[in-house]
Amino acid sequence: RMSNKIAIDLFAGAGGLSLGFKNAAFEIPCTVEVDAWAADTYEYNNKHNVIREDIGTISDNFFTKWNGADVVMGGPPCQGFSIAASNRRDPSDPRNALYRHFLRAVAAIKPSVVLLENVKEILSTSLPNGTKIIDDIVLFLEDRGYKVAYGIINAKYIGIPQDRLRFFLIASRKRLPCLNEFLSETNYDLNLWDAISDLPPVKPGSVKDDQSIKYKKPPQNSYQTILRNGSDQIFNHVSMRHTPRLIERFKSIRVGGNLADVNSANGAYKRGAPGTFSGRVYHQNHRRLSPSKPSRTITASFYSSFIHPYQHRNLTVREAARIQSFPDHFVFKGKRTTLSKKLCEKKELFGDMHLDQFNQVGNAVPPLLAMRLAEYITSELL
Repeated sequence: RMSNKIAIDLFAGAGGLSLGFKNAAFEIPCTVEVDAWAADTYEYNNKHNVIREDIGTISDNFFTKWNGADVVMGGPPCQGFSIAASNRRDPSDPRNALYRHFLRAVAAIKPSVVLLENVKEILSTSLPNGTKIIDDIVLFLEDRGYKVAYGIINAKYIGIPQDRLRFFLIASRKRLPCLNEFLSETNYDLNLWDAISDLPPVKPGSVKDDQSIKYKKPPQNSYQTILRNGSDQIFNHVSMRHTPRLIERFKSIRVGGNLADVNSANGAYKRGAPGTFSGRVYHQNHRRLSPSKPSRTITASFYSSFIHPYQHRNLTVREAARIQSFPDHFVFKGKRTTLSKKLCEKKELFGDMHLDQFNQVGNAVPPLLAMRLAEYITSELL
């Protein structure tokens, strides 16, 4: 057994899981992340190199170098079976097979503990042959001597100011993991305003993408103190460049409301026909968040989903990072936002086909939740 606690992070993204485990005294000598911008973020904040390869091309031999690691962890990309893709869900989507490469790495490394995170839809998704993905995973692990527990954890009960349901599986050689402390909570401590009330107001167009700004007031609570973590400036706190017309539209949306609140004069135009009202209301877009409740789920494509409770703009990357429990010194790299992959392909903007900052934040495991899981694994399973 290695002297220090070792975790291997596959599908690491920007590094939410890694950050939580590092804060619980784990070393992470091996990180795999194929996306260039997410890997840039990870490397910048962790000061060590990421293996920027498709996990399917990494040999078993490579993984056996880490034989005896304490934990293998990760969240294989789930677009093939997430609810956001329900209208185009394809059981044969190659992304659905990525979890098999995760399991292949587990078989080669033989860690003491396995931690797998995903969207809750993984529980109801089947492979083309009818086998449920979750049954395939559990059978694979049990065949190799692991005892497996899994469930849906809501981050708002684990000290995160966000109503976020995600699937977590823990497998251990030592004993059957007990997830009750994560699954049975019913009281939440923090709301949206607890997370972001100390951040300076920013107007559309007032802060450049690579600019940092100073705090204007002291932290208002212990959560903000923890996330400031000695930082004296704020990164990634940049507003979208909203048009005056869109700002007017936002002004008519009440707390808890959405585009249905908007009068027809401020309604959306038809695409390609400025001046012609579309008459359509997208209820998932531009919802003004309530300051007194936990935030709604920060997803990969959240940038146009939510409006600040008091300012007439969408959330900044930093506000979303606060809601996800990333510390203020953690800097997100790559472009702040890009066109959809489809539009990038159409316009041949192939250099932009990476995970932008909003994607990176939304895809991450909240670091404070990751730290709680790491502490549980250390005390009970290692």
